[in-house]
Amino acid sequence: MRRQLTFALILVTLAYWGASLWTLEPWIHGTEFILACAPAAVAFLMLISFLFSGRIFAPNDKVRRLFSTVLAVTLLIVLACVYVDILMVDGMIFERGLELFRLEIFADRRLPFTLAFAGAIVHPVLFVIAGLGLLALPPPRDSFFSH
Repeated sequence: MRRQLTFALILVTLAYWGASLWTLEPWIHGTEFILACAPAAVAFLMLISFLFSGRIFAPNDKVRRLFSTVLAVTLLIVLACVYVDILMVDGMIFERGLELFRLEIFADRRLPFTLAFAGAIVHPVLFVIAGLGLLALPPPRDSFFSH
């Protein structure tokens, strides 16, 4: 059951990244869209490296749990920041990011654009930073956490 939850968490993350890019695509074009896709592409490559290095579906359950925890915590942090940004601080957290893509002018679509910006850029960057810590750990084996 735990492996299915990890797989579901990965699917939700990939869907969030994809839906975020899908939301931004009609509003930004050319080089700006490539820049918006870059963090998600790097994070996707990191997910693939985790898969092939055995850190996602490792025989050792603790290694997989550590990966799932990193992925879930980064998702929760980004979503919490989005809702704090929208509901409490009037867009001050993601204001500069939306200005990069000239999306701040759409005040009536602030929540979808903020969610999309967070999913396409902020979460993948946060996941890559956290994932570098996971890659720094030694390769998983049966006695990985026994000490």
